[in-house]
Amino acid sequence: MSTTPHRHEAPPANKGLLALAGVLLAIPIVALLLVGTYAKDEPRLGGFPFFIWYQFLWVIICSALTYSAYRIVLKARPHVPMNPEGDAYLDADDAPREDGTR
Repeated sequence: MSTTPHRHEAPPANKGLLALAGVLLAIPIVALLLVGTYAKDEPRLGGFPFFIWYQFLWVIICSALTYSAYRIVLKARPHVPMNPEGDAYLDADDAPREDGTR
C-alpha cells in the first residue's frame, strides 16, 4: 500500500467571484485610509463628533462586507467532500446521494 496521499482535484475556482470578494474586503481599508474625509467635528450624533461615530459605523459596515466576502468565497471555491472522519477524500462513487445514502 502506498503512503502517498491520493490527490483529488478540486473544481476550478470562479475567479470573478474571488475578485469581487477582494474588492469587498478592500472597500473599508480604502475608505478609512482617506482620513481627510472624516477628520472633522461636525455633524454630531448623540453628542459624539463625526470622527467617532463615522469610525464606529465602519465597524458594522466592515463586518457586513467581510461576511459577504466569506459567503462569496465559499460559492467561488467548491470543495472536495471528505469522509465523516475527515481523514480521506470521498471518491465520486463514495459521495453521499441526495437521500443521504452511499
